[in-house]
Amino acid sequence: MTDLRDDKVTGGTAEVLQMAWPAGLTMLNSVLMRFVDGLMVSRVGPAAFSAQLVAGMLAFVPESFATGVLTVVNTYVSQNLGARQLHRCGRYAWAGLLLAAAFALMAAPLAAVARPLFTLIGHGPELSGLETTYFRYMLAAIFPCLTARVIQQFFFGIHRPRVVLVASLIANLFNVAANYVLIFGKLGLPALGLEGAAIGTLMSWCLLMGIMASVFFSRDIHRSFATRSRRSVGWRQCRDLLKVGYPPGLQFANDVLSWSIFVSVLVGAFGRIHLTACTAAMRWMPLSFMPAVGIGIATTALVGRYIGEGSPDVARRRAHLALRLALAYMGLCAAAFWLFRRPMVAIFVKIDPSAGLTSAQAAEQAAEIVRIGGWIMICAAVFQLFDAMAIVYIGALRGAGDTFWPMVATIVLSWLVIVGGGYAMVCFLPHLKSIGPWIAAATYVILLGVLMAWRFESGAWRRIDLLGRAAEGRNP
Repeated sequence: MTDLRDDKVTGGTAEVLQMAWPAGLTMLNSVLMRFVDGLMVSRVGPAAFSAQLVAGMLAFVPESFATGVLTVVNTYVSQNLGARQLHRCGRYAWAGLLLAAAFALMAAPLAAVARPLFTLIGHGPELSGLETTYFRYMLAAIFPCLTARVIQQFFFGIHRPRVVLVASLIANLFNVAANYVLIFGKLGLPALGLEGAAIGTLMSWCLLMGIMASVFFSRDIHRSFATRSRRSVGWRQCRDLLKVGYPPGLQFANDVLSWSIFVSVLVGAFGRIHLTACTAAMRWMPLSFMPAVGIGIATTALVGRYIGEGSPDVARRRAHLALRLALAYMGLCAAAFWLFRRPMVAIFVKIDPSAGLTSAQAAEQAAEIVRIGGWIMICAAVFQLFDAMAIVYIGALRGAGDTFWPMVATIVLSWLVIVGGGYAMVCFLPHLKSIGPWIAAATYVILLGVLMAWRFESGAWRRIDLLGRAAEGRNP
């Protein structure tokens, strides 16, 4: 089966852009929210700024497994859309909602071990207290966050990404306003600092969940996809999501865990100045890779749809077009990271006057943070194009249901190269300080991009049959 419209390159490009730009802007919008959030928190002081990154990353470890599992809602919805099995789209969304609630309940008890966890990391009493507070609020946000993500994946899967974009814009604008009021104590409220940022984030996720749910249950969506039907709840669909989704769930959780160890242990071993420099540099990196993640989500939906239609060759060409788009965007980001690295880091540098430093000492400390952060930005610039390859090819493989192999490759590489290689740098090249682990991290991203490209181009994903067509053909 061949789609003759694909013979026109401009038609294929337009289709990719139609899906990719709202998905990419949605991710960029989310990153900008966190970027502004981090900028506000940086004005509170270096301790709050570093605590937000470390606690946020560790809180995302349990959430990341669930998020990875639930991304395959997109896979099943898009493939059933292509196969014209529209009633199944609603069923897989409902299965995702059930799993989201279950995952949130399982993560809740972690709030009880937050304080000993951050005490064990050893960042000191002040930083540990801030990390504990922020961590607990982020755990509370898991339920509205996962619920919203499931519905977002549903809308990506049915090729309506603009719904997600508009909802995220509203929620993120609310988040910025709420954070401003709560962090700095406006409108007669007390200044809550980092805790205010956490409360604002929690409220914005609740708002996003409400907006997405109202559209999901609307009359038009229900008419097409049976989203209000009680029969939509199916345990078979839950099983399917877990079977195909647990590899990306483990992959995502492992990725977050390994990077959390990288930041809090390997970089953190060199002291607060290095940790602050790393935090400042990493605030910029999501502005590069998250829009590419949006392109990867669009790739999952496009590949899934054309596989559902029985057109794997078209699916492959759509993945290649999406890759070109991601390479162009992340290539521009790489150039910006290299050319403007010092001023980009400097925007986050604010020395706390209560730290007891003279003006000369404060200026020297700020200059050191900017210098270290600049080298980290160079490492990030080097791996940008390979990161684009990894993100888009993983999205394409996920659209086909090929999730196990990327999981194995990611887990092996992350522990060997990010954690193992980073630890080796700390032990055997200590004069490089935190830049040593960052060299190892850049090597990991380069290797991952090459491996994911090889896996997709090998065509192994063509043999996967998520919709059971081979069985249906044998048993008409």
